[in-house]
Amino acid sequence: MIIGIVFIALGVVPAIVDYPYSDEPNSGPASFWELILILSYEQWVLFLVVGLILSLFLVLKVRKT
Repeated sequence: MIIGIVFIALGVVPAIVDYPYSDEPNSGPASFWELILILSYEQWVLFLVVGLILSLFLVLKVRKT
C-alpha cells in the first residue's frame, strides 16, 4: 500500500510544483528534489496508473480475506 501511495504522490507532483528548468546546455538537476520533479514530469501517467493498480489490488485482496 505504501508503494502505491508513493507512486500516486509522484504522479500528482507535476500538478502541484512547477517544472525545474535551466537555460544552460547539458545542465542536470541541482538536487535530489529536482531529479524527482524531472522524473515525475516525464512519467506522471505511469506513476499514477501503477500506484492506482497497486492500491486497488491491495484493497481487493483485503476484502477477499
